[in-house]
Amino acid sequence: VRRKEEVVRLLEEARAKGKGTARAKEELLTLCADFEAKNEKLLGRLLPELWLKIVDENVQQNDLLALAMTCRFFREKQEDLGWKMETELNHLRELRKSGKVASHTLGWFQWVCDTLNIMPGFVWPGERVKGAVYEGDLVNYAAFQGSVEISRWLMEMKGCKLNGVTGWYAGMGGSVEVLEYLKFM
Repeated sequence: VRRKEEVVRLLEEARAKGKGTARAKEELLTLCADFEAKNEKLLGRLLPELWLKIVDENVQQNDLLALAMTCRFFREKQEDLGWKMETELNHLRELRKSGKVASHTLGWFQWVCDTLNIMPGFVWPGERVKGAVYEGDLVNYAAFQGSVEISRWLMEMKGCKLNGVTGWYAGMGGSVEVLEYLKFM
């Protein structure tokens, strides 16, 4: 734990100064490798059938990407078991209305933008690069979940552009506030 806290402190200092430190990055990579080795040892003991049961009972389809992004072991397990990482917005709308799923925070969107390679624009499903996340996806999802704050951040801070269906997603999510915001963009 102390080693992890030291690495986090070094990275925060480097970020505050506007530059990275090779020592902190090297230490972080070593720390991550250690965690991955421990995960592989502990989690690799579970049978594939048990993994299927765990995921089927505890992870919703729209959360598989988040699970796969947590560590290499889960990404490899996702591939081995053939889990599809697709987001179905109709299902998301039903979950939001039922109260079974919370909206993602600005911090989550910031993490996505800092972690994943975001492709520019909006691309229809049949024309997409497999596995890619497009800036239009983020803008549409923020509109769908009804967040003016996140929509504004994506457009003003990250330079994301509106697309032809952003208003539709805001309407599907039931957000009058986002529709009013988009009207003046």
